[in-house]
Amino acid sequence: MKSKVVLGLVSLSMMMAACDLQKNEAAKAEVKVTGTSTDDQKFAYMLGAQFALQNFKMVPLQMGEELDEDALVQGVMDGAKADKDTAFKLQIDADTLRKVGFDYNANARTRMESIRPDSATTASFNGEQAKYRAYMDSAMKALPVVKAPAPTKQPVTLGKDASRNQMFSYFIGVQFENQFNSIGEQFQTSFDVDYFALGIRDASAKVRDTTLALALPDDSLKAVGERYNEKMKVLREEAFKKAQEEEAKLKEAVKGLRGDTLANGMPAKMNFKVKVSGITNKAENLEPWAGKSLMVFYFSATCGHCAHAAPQILDIAKEFAPKGLVTVAVASGGNNKSGIRKFADNAKFDDTINIVWDDSRQFGELYSDGYVPKVYLVNPDASYKEYVAFESEKETLKQDIAALMEGKPVVWNPEPPKPAVVDTLKPAAAK
Repeated sequence: MKSKVVLGLVSLSMMMAACDLQKNEAAKAEVKVTGTSTDDQKFAYMLGAQFALQNFKMVPLQMGEELDEDALVQGVMDGAKADKDTAFKLQIDADTLRKVGFDYNANARTRMESIRPDSATTASFNGEQAKYRAYMDSAMKALPVVKAPAPTKQPVTLGKDASRNQMFSYFIGVQFENQFNSIGEQFQTSFDVDYFALGIRDASAKVRDTTLALALPDDSLKAVGERYNEKMKVLREEAFKKAQEEEAKLKEAVKGLRGDTLANGMPAKMNFKVKVSGITNKAENLEPWAGKSLMVFYFSATCGHCAHAAPQILDIAKEFAPKGLVTVAVASGGNNKSGIRKFADNAKFDDTINIVWDDSRQFGELYSDGYVPKVYLVNPDASYKEYVAFESEKETLKQDIAALMEGKPVVWNPEPPKPAVVDTLKPAAAK
């Protein structure tokens, strides 16, 4: 009897969940932009329309294929899910997306070369750039463009049989969402991605049929844009003032952490009381790694050079971990947790690397000049050596680690900063 009741309750809950899901889907399908829509909704729609109007016109001419609207919008929606849920994976892995992007960029270069005017035609322009651009525009529009399938406005699953164009369109959608999310962060808000996607679809339809009208007329879109431009000016002024205040507080906070300094003004030792937030651990500072032979990888999750160096850092960490090397990756203060986790996933970081976040910015203030990536090799007594150019210093770093594992401490004697050069030929300013 009990089992029947339980099964009945489960069935009922499943039915209710299904109804809720249908309601949610219906609500999404009813997303519309009207005069009563909020400014945030209108702005999200405007961004989607602007992105689509430009790219659905230009990308096909450059790449030779129309964008697949459904796959692109799916990329947008999946990107938004990935931002909110770090466990959610895009349908196409980052390496494949990058490869597809490179392939299509190669297509674009080939098409561009095919229409470039010969020397005689170029000479006929008499150096007038307007004539050259007009020639290239006309020639590009004459090139064949492969049509994309008509949009179904349904969710897309990109399996193994997905076309290159679907994958490329998905890639563009993910890029769209990255920009959309970044704009939201600048405005210190989270814009509704459904309105952004609606703007993309409406503008895509308008590119295919110029007689169609967007949900908001041009003057309304312009007015929304102007309001948000003014809002951005205010936010920037407030952010600048806040940054100055935080900088003053930070300098005061690290005074007691700096200790003795080297010739270049940097701390002579790594202070393990520096505050951090653990990403793969519960660390609140660097003290769990005090007294160890330590490699510190200082990076930003949005830095391309850091992304290139990260897998190599992992290889080095794995090579020397059995000999006693401990590795800590410190994400710079300008990052966020979801971005840091994405970076670590792409780099395939594992338990060999402890990941923390310099959200207090104390580490960056003490040990960095603002440029990343940087690597620090730290002796058990907390003295250290900084490697500012990883690619060119990688072999030196490995040699130093090998020596440190054999008990030979790393030594760093940086030169003092060079004095500013004074132009003695320039007359002094009048007092």
